[in-house]
Amino acid sequence: MARVGLDPVDAIVDHAAAASDVWARSALPADEREPAHAFGRIAGGDLAEGVETIYEGFLVHHAPRGRGFAAPDREQALLLGDYLYATGLVQVTRAGDVEAISALSDLVTLAAAQRAEAERPADAELWLATARHLAGPRDDRLARALDALRAGDRGPLAALVADDEAQEPLALHRRLMGDA
Repeated sequence: MARVGLDPVDAIVDHAAAASDVWARSALPADEREPAHAFGRIAGGDLAEGVETIYEGFLVHHAPRGRGFAAPDREQALLLGDYLYATGLVQVTRAGDVEAISALSDLVTLAAAQRAEAERPADAELWLATARHLAGPRDDRLARALDALRAGDRGPLAALVADDEAQEPLALHRRLMGDA
């Protein structure tokens, strides 16, 4: 559990560093961390901490570096990212929200596939649309958009995040991923 008042990135780093000296050695010094709230704040409530932790795992796997970590090599980045994914899912399970776990599993799988396969990855849109879905209302729009994306159609996903409020989190993700 994160300490009250602690930045979410600092809380993620503290938790991982306490779990393993290896993760502690991958932690960035406090003054080099990116204290940016990403998608956890959007998902909100009991899911925020887990979503932020899972997102940090995604960054460690796929970005030039995480907000709180810079693994010394690819192997350690993969292991640390997997640890953060698992930790985040455990945090989400505390909320007892099975649908959230399913949505986050779809997100991680599809976002990784977008990074690996797409010329212009839609992972920023995936993160934002999923976080909004978790916040509610939960309807079938996200599922339809994911089905369309799997079939190669980005349109329904883009429509879910086509508003002025989407610009800041989308730009943050793209900057963190090195796409900006």
